[in-house]
Amino acid sequence: MLFQVMCSVAIYCQRCGQIHIHDVPYFGGQKEIELNCRNCSHRQGTVRLLPKRGVSLDLTCGACHAHNRLTYPLSLLRRLNFEKIYCRQDNFELGYIGKWQSLAEFLDFNAAEYEALNPHDEDDFIYRQQILLEALNRVHDLAADRELFCSCGSHDFVADVADREILLECTRCGGQLLIPAASAEDLRRLTAPYRADFILPDVVGKR
Repeated sequence: MLFQVMCSVAIYCQRCGQIHIHDVPYFGGQKEIELNCRNCSHRQGTVRLLPKRGVSLDLTCGACHAHNRLTYPLSLLRRLNFEKIYCRQDNFELGYIGKWQSLAEFLDFNAAEYEALNPHDEDDFIYRQQILLEALNRVHDLAADRELFCSCGSHDFVADVADREILLECTRCGGQLLIPAASAEDLRRLTAPYRADFILPDVVGKR
């Protein structure tokens, strides 16, 4: 029996960094579909079917841990080819939604480009993704437990993620802290109490 597909979604796993495409059917006897990583079985999020209205996605951002509920009307899904999904709080890329073929072509193109530039780096890339995601979780826990603070005394930060590091910026004074996140030793350092000096805005501008 064939089910007509409403759309497809591809969500980055916040545990292992892998990404897989999931189909969302019009009819399948389910009003809620749990998205699980096919590599490590980690729960990625939930798709809720809205009868005759579309779908909503419930996703948690791996960078800031904010909960995102994103709604896509049926009228949009019918013409949507490909769209990136971002966290509404810190604009961190969470995945993609659209037609299966478009998502598959985009992911294949990205994989081919990366392999061409880094022919011997696939295993190391997955390892770095795991380290980076674990580092993000530890930074979030430190901030939530008020074990991470700026020189001005603030415990509130916004985070930006690079390939091997996390950049924190204080929301009060603009001070910045670059946290290495590329190895097991970097993770070992991310334990309470965590002590580091934030670079103040006037110093940042001179770098």
